[in-house]
Amino acid sequence: MKKGPKGLKQHAYPVFTKRISQDVLAKSKRAARVIQNTAGPTPVTMGRDYWRFLFTCVLGFLNLPLTSATPCGGLTATTEKKLLTSEGYPIKYEPSQTCSWSLQASDASKNVILETVDMMIQPSTGCVDDSVSIYDGDSNSSTKLQTLCGDSRVFVTSSGRNMYLEFRSNSILETRGFQFRYYQGDKATPCTFTFTATRDVKTFNSPGYPIAYFNDVSCEYSIQAADASDSLQLRFTDVDVQSSQTCRYDNINVANIISGGDDPVATICGMPTSSYQGGNNMKITFTSDGSKVNKGFSVKYRSVPKEECSIHAQATDMDAFIVSPGYPTQYYSNLTCRWTIVATDNDATVELVAVISDIADTSPSCSNDKVSVLDSDMTELGTFCGTNKPTYNSTGPNMTVVFTTDGTNQATGFRLKYKQKRAAPSTCGGTLTASSPEELLSPGYPRAYLRSKTCTWTITAYNESFVSLRLVDIDVEVSDQCQPDSLKIYDGGSSASPLLGTWCGQMNGYRLQSTGNVMTLVFNTDDSNNGRGFNVRYTQDSTRMGCIDSFESTYTYSYITSPNYPNSFPGVSSCTSYKISAGIDTRNKLEVLELNLPERVSGECTSDYITVHDGWYNTSIPLKSINTQNFRFCGKELPTFVSPKFFMFVQFHSTQATTNSSFRMRYLEGIFADEFVSPCGGSLIATDEVQNITSPNYPNNYTGFLNCSWTITATDSTKMVRLITTDFQLLERPYPYSCGLTYLRIYDGDGNDSNYVEECHNQALMQHQSTKNKMTVVLEAFSEANAFSLQYTQTADPLSCDHVKDIGYYGSIKFPGSVEGPVKGRSCSWLLRRSSMMDDIHLKLTINSTALIQSPNCTKDYIMVYDGQSSSSPLIGRFCGGKVSELSIFGNNVFITSALSGQGSFDIDFSPGYTSFLGQDEYLYSDRKSILTSPNYPLNYPRNAEFSWTLNAFGEKVVVEVMSSQIEMSEGCVNDRAEAYDGASKKDKLLGKWCGTETPSFESSGGKMTIVLFSNDNEIAGKGFQIKYYEKESNLGYIIGGVVGGVLVILVIGAAVFIGVKRPFKSRNNNANVQAKYVNNH
Repeated sequence: MKKGPKGLKQHAYPVFTKRISQDVLAKSKRAARVIQNTAGPTPVTMGRDYWRFLFTCVLGFLNLPLTSATPCGGLTATTEKKLLTSEGYPIKYEPSQTCSWSLQASDASKNVILETVDMMIQPSTGCVDDSVSIYDGDSNSSTKLQTLCGDSRVFVTSSGRNMYLEFRSNSILETRGFQFRYYQGDKATPCTFTFTATRDVKTFNSPGYPIAYFNDVSCEYSIQAADASDSLQLRFTDVDVQSSQTCRYDNINVANIISGGDDPVATICGMPTSSYQGGNNMKITFTSDGSKVNKGFSVKYRSVPKEECSIHAQATDMDAFIVSPGYPTQYYSNLTCRWTIVATDNDATVELVAVISDIADTSPSCSNDKVSVLDSDMTELGTFCGTNKPTYNSTGPNMTVVFTTDGTNQATGFRLKYKQKRAAPSTCGGTLTASSPEELLSPGYPRAYLRSKTCTWTITAYNESFVSLRLVDIDVEVSDQCQPDSLKIYDGGSSASPLLGTWCGQMNGYRLQSTGNVMTLVFNTDDSNNGRGFNVRYTQDSTRMGCIDSFESTYTYSYITSPNYPNSFPGVSSCTSYKISAGIDTRNKLEVLELNLPERVSGECTSDYITVHDGWYNTSIPLKSINTQNFRFCGKELPTFVSPKFFMFVQFHSTQATTNSSFRMRYLEGIFADEFVSPCGGSLIATDEVQNITSPNYPNNYTGFLNCSWTITATDSTKMVRLITTDFQLLERPYPYSCGLTYLRIYDGDGNDSNYVEECHNQALMQHQSTKNKMTVVLEAFSEANAFSLQYTQTADPLSCDHVKDIGYYGSIKFPGSVEGPVKGRSCSWLLRRSSMMDDIHLKLTINSTALIQSPNCTKDYIMVYDGQSSSSPLIGRFCGGKVSELSIFGNNVFITSALSGQGSFDIDFSPGYTSFLGQDEYLYSDRKSILTSPNYPLNYPRNAEFSWTLNAFGEKVVVEVMSSQIEMSEGCVNDRAEAYDGASKKDKLLGKWCGTETPSFESSGGKMTIVLFSNDNEIAGKGFQIKYYEKESNLGYIIGGVVGGVLVILVIGAAVFIGVKRPFKSRNNNANVQAKYVNNH
């Protein structure tokens, strides 16, 4: 028996198997990303319904059906293709289950054919964990055909009319499952089909489309028009078949079936989408070899009247043909046919050759029947008729062929051959000098270069400098050993120098540097699947490069190999750290394909080993493999990792100066919802006992990227869930008004549209409670988060409404708050504590809005604000109704209480208050008067403080009239008082002082006056004062004017107000900018 791909034994019946191609897998992942990016914000809690919706969209994007699970038991295979689907697909199958299906062909002479549509089952070596086993018979005692796991692909035919499938899963990891397509056919020709074409458009696809076809497949599709007078039109709407210069590996052949045999129309590979027209009977054959498999193809077909003969075709590197309608018998009368031919390479031209020509018109002018050929700009390249067989070449990437006939004579017609002609590729190899950054492109980049070539470039830097090179883009046919296509880079002047690396597949971002001043690049290609080639940037560098490489993952696999791979690398001196980043809404998947490290000792990796981390650094938290369940790997292990977010860090650890170690890995961008296992989160049950939720890596801080969701449900449906912590600080420095990208979000319910609150900064006592029996806690961590421990329990009691908040500069109080349980009729308090005060900053409280019952003196619903840490501190004010108020607090603490009889609410913001210094003097004329008020007027002024204002009239007198006053009354005004000084400070003459309700007036002797408010105890406070101040007009100007006679200018000097400050504030109801000096007496 012969050996098939990868050593699989071939049986007498057809068995084709191959793992899914990277490009095809990428398309399914790209579909998932398209859906995620267009569906709005990602829900925080993503359950089975969410993923079912997501994958329904993905499968729709791929033209795959979403079906319900196929019940275990017996199934009948007919000529109709049916689906066999695992339970839970495409989200997750259930753990620890066994399910089997017995398939039987309805026709006893037929066989059962089974092909994979999609599969992802927990991967394991030898499929010893979860697996699907296929048996050639009616039970699991029959001959086993295959055992599948991972993303395996299979196209298999039974030897009789029966086939048996058995699926087993364990409890380690559940993935999305599988979907097969089954039907009956002949084992000798399992991929032979016959179709009848009508005027309606119909479709057929290659086996395994749209995921991937199979190895060593030979398929034949015969299409015949239902009306023999019609012709057939085929349109390849989607093609992805292994490409090569001559399509000698995988290919599609299109032919007309005529009496003399098959008449070739086209040979197709690569990714062209073209249309073809033939007679009333056509055939498509598809063959694949044992190497790479791609997506396959989809074809639409129909029959058209013989007069309908205009199509759009694509010219490739392979010959394709146009034939006249009716060929090879006789074309028809009164035709106007138009073929538009476009080269797949936009830089190529189109060549057209008349292979056979038999057109009835033989006149020199071709005035009757003729073929006209038009260039890309629609100018005529030529016209021919009779038996002439000319050749034409377009000047651009497209050409138009027009065939017209009259109603007189007819003849056999013509057969025209066309193909594209590419421009000569760029230079293959050479000698380059590294100085300033330059770009080096492979021949033909960025288009596929289907030639067997070896190109060598030598890059030299100036003496004592290094060659630094960055791989901007690589797209080279991938294989396990990067053979035959590869880019090899050597540390020296030839391919005999030490190998720095070998690349194939698709990747970017890799950086290299020579140890000397020379580097050599060798690019090898064959004539198949070359990809775009490469784009590298090189320059000279006078310093050594660091030892961390950065990569950007894409939806196509890229590869990482150890330095000097496949040879051993030199141990601890090597650069062996890798940063991998993906799109912000996606994850990274890292698969170890080959590993040659020392084996475990007593179950531990102690010598050379590799760790994978969630984040940018090797100090980020290690990730656990999703298949081996280990944090470290060594020996011959082949683990797989999926990052929680879009960053991943890979670190090689070596304790040896020399080593025989080597490795090869691949990475991919995607969502991987069916493979990702979160390091935190889950469903929790709240009882009367106190239980804990801790952050990952607790009690240590977390460095990485997380989205963890805990759903907490009370066992008693009549109780509520309470969440508390006595010490919580997720971030050291939260943003002024929000938590930014790292926060703990607490939902009153099951998430999504539920009411929620975000917590992130320091909380001396954090407490939340649901209104019903469910709460959801979500941790979103970006890069770094402090460790925390939360406690939860169920309770029927209302949540304590006394709050203690250690505040920063910004924040708010909202009542009712989010996730605080029932709030009707509750009285609450808030103690806001500032750890430190700056001399020029005070606390500004803004009561933005209230929905409290308005009453005289606020005796019903109200808010009370105290200047201190309890209700025994001086009262600043009582508020109700909908009034907006602004307060200035100069102490360390402020205490707020509320008393509500019903469903009242309010909103208070706190922020830093600053003094606004005057940018210029403000002149007040004698007929203008300004108002000065004490802090918080008409509410109580702050306690234990001193405030001063300086009024400056620039040489004129200042007049102050006290309009209203309410200052603590004492005999001789020895306690709280206001004073007026005849000058710029308290050192000047005292003009007077007042307290109680006195309303005196004062006049300065010169142009300055100082007003001081003293509050020297913590007892009684008052509203403070309201002062009117202005400049007193002088008659001196008029006297001087009279003396000098005839002076027409009247000099009027205005007054400006200057206020020097230590701790500033802005007085309310003051028409002018006011600066105050504040002295804290606490």
